[in-house]
Amino acid sequence: MINNMITLSFGNVEIDVDAEHGARLSSVRFSETELLVQRTTDDSFSWGCYPMAPWAGRTRNGIFEHQGSAVQLPINSPPHAIHGLVHDASWQVVDASPTSATLRVDLDQRWPFAGWVEHRISVDSTSVHLQLTVHATDHNDAAISMPAQVGWHPWFARPVQLETEFKTMYVRDSDGIAGAQRVQSQHDLMKSPLDDCFSDAVTAPLLKYDNGLGVRLESDCSHWVVYNEQSHAICVEPQSGPPNGLNSEPLVVSPDHPLTRYFRLTALGYR
Repeated sequence: MINNMITLSFGNVEIDVDAEHGARLSSVRFSETELLVQRTTDDSFSWGCYPMAPWAGRTRNGIFEHQGSAVQLPINSPPHAIHGLVHDASWQVVDASPTSATLRVDLDQRWPFAGWVEHRISVDSTSVHLQLTVHATDHNDAAISMPAQVGWHPWFARPVQLETEFKTMYVRDSDGIAGAQRVQSQHDLMKSPLDDCFSDAVTAPLLKYDNGLGVRLESDCSHWVVYNEQSHAICVEPQSGPPNGLNSEPLVVSPDHPLTRYFRLTALGYR
């Protein structure tokens, strides 16, 4: 029997994976520097680094349409549905080694389509590698498609500085959701209070620590949400689409066409 808490390590890189609480990284340590906010409450939204699927960020009023039918999602942050359905689920550990683990969870009755999610996690001498895949399942011998978005929600513990540049920012509307309007990004990402979505990255986001450690964040996700309104943490979240993406920019998943994205954290300038 494989433990629900898994430690992966390679040299100075060590992480803990919590299968019971959303297959999230509960700890990331580069040369003993802890990157993540630790669990202190039962609030599943506010610690570690958790995968978001089958959507990421906010879905307006918890409603989206697919193939002409409206779907109502559970409202977990009134009036919206946020961050998917797997961050609070207990995942199955499919396999684990000293440097890698694969976890899986079926999408439950809160999601009206048959499917499952896989989270592959590994470490090497400088990096943490994450890969998230949403699969659709054949249902009653019929291939059923479904919309999806994926992402990760890391809570990086302060003190830390963020350096990056994006060309585009999505303008939030009166509901606090990034809408269709886009503007040229001119924000200093540490001096401005942000809970905003960006795209068209000019440089990969870089976290800088007082001890000289740098952590480069890389992903094939098209969008990043930056949230820095908390005094104890900053969130830099890669997403395969913008908030409310199930409505505005849905990616369609079928049994033959899963949705896969990666997220990589690489340590720089440490010994």
